[in-house]
Amino acid sequence: MEEKTVKKPIDKKFYLLSAVNIIPCVVLGGGLTLDSLVLIGALVVLVANHTVLVNIVKSVTEAASGEGTNASRSLGRILILMGLKFTLLFGLIALIYFYKKALITKLFAIIFFQLIIQVVSIKNNYQNS
Repeated sequence: MEEKTVKKPIDKKFYLLSAVNIIPCVVLGGGLTLDSLVLIGALVVLVANHTVLVNIVKSVTEAASGEGTNASRSLGRILILMGLKFTLLFGLIALIYFYKKALITKLFAIIFFQLIIQVVSIKNNYQNS
C-alpha cells in the first residue's frame, strides 16, 4: 500500500507553544522591562515569519503539483513571500541591533527556542494516512 502524507494548517498548539516562549523573553529581558517587551515583539515577528514559511511551502506544493487555479502565478507569489520572510528576519535583527546590541545574543536564544517549537509543529503537522 502507498502511504500518503497529509499537511494540516498551523494549529493552536503552535501558537500555544509560542506563547510559552514569552517566559524566556521576560527572563532574558530582566523582568518586566522594555527589553522584555522588545523580545516579546521579536517573538511575534518570529511567529509571523513561520506563518509566511507555511504559505511558501503551500505555494511551492501547488506550483509543483499543478493544483489550484493560481498554479501559474505561484512563482511570483513565492518570490514575494520569500522577500517578506527575509525582510522580517533581517529587519528584526537590524532593529534589535540598533536598539541595544546586548540583546542580539538574547534574540538568538529566543530564535533557537522558537526553532525547536517550529520543528515540533512541522513534525506534528504531517501524519500517515
